[in-house]
Amino acid sequence: MGKVLVIGDKYTVNLFRLIGVESLVLEDPLKLEDIIQKLKKREDIDLILISNDLYTPVKEKIDSLLLEQKKPLITIIPSPYSESKPIDVKSLILRALGFG
Repeated sequence: MGKVLVIGDKYTVNLFRLIGVESLVLEDPLKLEDIIQKLKKREDIDLILISNDLYTPVKEKIDSLLLEQKKPLITIIPSPYSESKPIDVKSLILRALGFG
């Protein structure tokens, strides 16, 4: 089974580190695209979680990258600084299965 990796602010990352998830603190959203490109090459990662506060400023640049990405699956999670919205579990499952 592959690894889960979290990219986010120091608070989000520290929460995931407490449960043993590999994490990466990123302060500058403009560096997110380069980080994703590097992580895509790692065979051991199956899921990348990105905090919403990093994703939102560069959404237009990143969306096409996320849509074409099959493995690892990349998804956005809320952070302490973002508004919480309901998660569309059905679309996440369909996307994970390659139908979205």
